[in-house]
Amino acid sequence: MSNQTDLRVIKTQEAIKTAFLQLISKKGFVAITINDIAQQARINRSTFYLHYTDKYALLNQLTTNGIARVATTITPELHIADNGVNYTAFTQDLNQSLSVVAGDPVLYTFILNDPAHLGLRQRAEDALKAYLNQHLPQNTQMARDLLLEIVPSIYLAAIRWWLAHDMKYSPQFLAQELAKFFELGSRSIIDSDSH
Repeated sequence: MSNQTDLRVIKTQEAIKTAFLQLISKKGFVAITINDIAQQARINRSTFYLHYTDKYALLNQLTTNGIARVATTITPELHIADNGVNYTAFTQDLNQSLSVVAGDPVLYTFILNDPAHLGLRQRAEDALKAYLNQHLPQNTQMARDLLLEIVPSIYLAAIRWWLAHDMKYSPQFLAQELAKFFELGSRSIIDSDSH
């Protein structure tokens, strides 16, 4: 009986999440009501309230889980060591992160664009910054605090652009390009043949 209950709970939460993201695409977050979510998910309002206090609690959980899903794909111990970067491992991690984003584009687009000004993009940036702060070597060739500000901004801006352009590149290609950007640095990015 417990497994059936757990399965029902999972299915209901998945239906609520799917309905919510569909409504975000159609109506925008501000206009969504609990009635809308319940109707779209084909559940009662009371069932919604068994799982979430309101749409903000639902969004908070989706955002927290979404950020965590991306973070768990990153294994810095494989690509940051001895004050250097293993760009092959770094590219593989980026590819995994971007594949997670590609699997839930409506959620990540909403987080990174934050059209309702709920601080979602800042949460994502802060999470990435905290993660890098924990794993970057203490000695860096540029001011570490500045580096911690720049890298998350570049990374999230590239993902936001990618989502806005219908993910026109594969996660693997975008990962390679981002890794190339960080590996080459500004001095080497411009093709020498273009002068």
